[in-house]
Amino acid sequence: MLKTTRLKTPAKTPKSAYKSRPNSGSNKGQKDPVSVYCRVRPMQCESDLACLKVTSSTTVLLTPPEIAINYRVGALRETQHIFKHVFDVTSLQRDVYNVVAQPLVEGLIRGRNGLLFTYGVTGSGKTYTMTGDMQNQGIMPRCLDVLFKTISDYQTKKFIFKPDRLNGFEILSEADAMIERQAELNAKFSKIKRKDSDPEIASKASTNASSLEGIDEDNMYAVFITYVEVYNNSVYDLLEEGSIQKTLQSKIIREDATHNMYVHGVTEVEVKSMEDAIEVFQLGQKRKRMGHTILNAESSRSHSVFTVRLVQAPTDRDGEYVLQDRRTITVSQLSLVDLAGSERTNRTKNTGQRLKEAGNINNSLMTLRTCLEILRENQASGVNKMVPYRDSKLTLLFKNYFDGEGQVKMIVCINPRAEDYDETAQVMRFAEMTQDVQIARQGTKLDMAGLTPGRRKANQLFKTAVNKLDMAGESYARNLDIDLGMVYSLGPNLPRIQLNSPDADNLVQDLVGMLEQRIAKRRLLREDLAARQNHFRMHLLQSEKQNLMLRTENASVSAVLGQERNKIQALEQKVVSYESSIDDLNRKVRERDERIRDLETKLRSTEQQLSQKELEKEKQRKKFNTKFAYEKEEMSRELELKLRAQKDKMKNEMRLRDEKLRLVKGIIDSDNIPVSDRNVEDVENASTPTSGIVSASTAGHTPRAPRGMVVANMRHRRSKSAGDRWLAHTSTMPVPLGTILQPYLPNRKTTTKLTELKDVTKSNTSKYCLISQGADTDGELETRLFKGDIIPTMTGGAQIVLNDVECLRQTSPVSSPTRKRRSSEYRSELSPPEIKARCSTGIEGHNSHKKARL
Repeated sequence: MLKTTRLKTPAKTPKSAYKSRPNSGSNKGQKDPVSVYCRVRPMQCESDLACLKVTSSTTVLLTPPEIAINYRVGALRETQHIFKHVFDVTSLQRDVYNVVAQPLVEGLIRGRNGLLFTYGVTGSGKTYTMTGDMQNQGIMPRCLDVLFKTISDYQTKKFIFKPDRLNGFEILSEADAMIERQAELNAKFSKIKRKDSDPEIASKASTNASSLEGIDEDNMYAVFITYVEVYNNSVYDLLEEGSIQKTLQSKIIREDATHNMYVHGVTEVEVKSMEDAIEVFQLGQKRKRMGHTILNAESSRSHSVFTVRLVQAPTDRDGEYVLQDRRTITVSQLSLVDLAGSERTNRTKNTGQRLKEAGNINNSLMTLRTCLEILRENQASGVNKMVPYRDSKLTLLFKNYFDGEGQVKMIVCINPRAEDYDETAQVMRFAEMTQDVQIARQGTKLDMAGLTPGRRKANQLFKTAVNKLDMAGESYARNLDIDLGMVYSLGPNLPRIQLNSPDADNLVQDLVGMLEQRIAKRRLLREDLAARQNHFRMHLLQSEKQNLMLRTENASVSAVLGQERNKIQALEQKVVSYESSIDDLNRKVRERDERIRDLETKLRSTEQQLSQKELEKEKQRKKFNTKFAYEKEEMSRELELKLRAQKDKMKNEMRLRDEKLRLVKGIIDSDNIPVSDRNVEDVENASTPTSGIVSASTAGHTPRAPRGMVVANMRHRRSKSAGDRWLAHTSTMPVPLGTILQPYLPNRKTTTKLTELKDVTKSNTSKYCLISQGADTDGELETRLFKGDIIPTMTGGAQIVLNDVECLRQTSPVSSPTRKRRSSEYRSELSPPEIKARCSTGIEGHNSHKKARL
């Protein structure tokens, strides 16, 4: 089998073939001005006066209003300002990103640095332009979305690139990176991030942007994020480990080995998606210092710097893993700066801490203006005056950008209100001065690694082909040994150069190194070609020898094959006879097997019938036992109910007899009372059914019994249930009845004295009485007693079932003395048997009505 050999590459690549700084090979002879854009905020109120007007896509007109400071002096006049582009009130967040920020993201992917900061007075829309809101994402989330969509297929696993805490990175092996990923699960910062961040905002933060072109497919990428703020001329890390309430420690700004400025000890968080990046941003945003001023309810009292660092390094010759050489790492960063608002203190009326904050903000912005003015002066006059970057932490942090380490852009946010004219005029003058500053153009990185372009895609195509061959059943596919790095190419194309450029010497040295690599690569390819030719020639000679041997063996094998064919024919005839006898035996075996299967089928059907009959018998037995038990229980229950009903009936009959006897005894005993003290109307009313206990009083006095005799009147007897425990539901201030007949409930407890629910649910209270007082149809006082039973429920509560009602009335005398005398005479004329009969009738009617159900 033909197998290619893997040729070994040199052990080390020359040190001159690697890039040490992102700007090596930069063209310092070419400069670009600072790009300044203007964005006008819509008016908050239609009644406000405007001092600014957009005349074209690059020009605005600033008109001084009457409320300006120097308007009456006459020193103010209408001015026109020109920008690279002006975004009016109709411009969308997407338009601002496409024009301003997208070129910075493209440069970030190609290894260039970028700086974008928003500048303006408080309330002009700087933070909205930079971050936006949930419905209209700003520049920062759109940049992150485009970046991750572009490098989504080329990201490394986490911790392949690890910060060295000195503004650089080192490359870890797969094993070391796996250990770091395992340790991250228990890291304190991950716990704080999950607790203090807002995952809901992170999940909703997405845009419809598409990926960018021009990415190097042979590189691996990783994204790191830092978020700091400059507050009172001190730098603080907003992503520092600890809770939100923790006091942040001030950081210092240092210079690394390549003379780049960085915040020492700042937290760099590696993120793998836009959602992770937004979550980290929200964590830092909660720690950012915000304050309330007259001009803005939530004003930024510090300068915030959100930096996105893109780390990329080439893959090895097979295009699978990152090349283990930190000299090949390229680090590019994009800094998004939201400057604090600048305004006069007499407008904000700040005092105390707010006044100190405003003073530091104005000082830092003034230092920025001074640095830009000195840069413009040096470029215009050719002098080399020292730029005071160190007078402010803000300018010191941006020193590298103004020295030619990247592209600088600024968005001037304007509030067109007439009240902000003086601050707006200052901002316009600063913007004009900034546009005159020239920044050295950062050159592109030369691919000095000496590796073949397209190796990663070639490796993927090779693996796909091997998998297809393996699935097709080709066994030799597993043993293929291909040197993917040995592609017949001398390296990348040579860059275009200009011999008259100031960096011609450096470019010539780079070209000499590339040509030496090409020569070495060509010699290596020739040696590889010669080795492959010799290997192929040896395989051809071996194939010829094997061909001659096979021909000789073929002739001898043909003679032996003829003899064997004759033997085979004789054996075939015997086989035919044996096969016929075997067919007969197989037929007999099949017939017997069929008979056995029939018998087995009959046996199984018989067993199934028997088992089914047994099951039916068992079911009938169970059914009969169940029915018998149920009927027995029903009969016992019916007998018990009948017995209980008979007992209740006998008890009721006995009770009625006892009541009648007591009533008759009371009537007989009352015969000794004088006739003048007795009212015949009481006997007549007793025979009339009423809705409760009826109480009648005489005109002006209460009937009295003779001395030494107990008064008893069965018409006003107490309820049978008087011996039970009652729960009386009555008002706190009942109206007095004024009669001897009063509602009497022994062992009662009123609802006005209840303190807990268990007094009702967990006590032995079994009766309930609702006492209601009102006027009847004649305007007289009427008291109703609604009685019922308290029944406990399954849930631990209690329910009330009303089953009886009693009524107490007080009637005024309306009969004349003549009528009373007649009634007394009428009563005296009645015989004792007639009185007993009438009383019995009244008692029966009263008792029957008392048992009425509601």
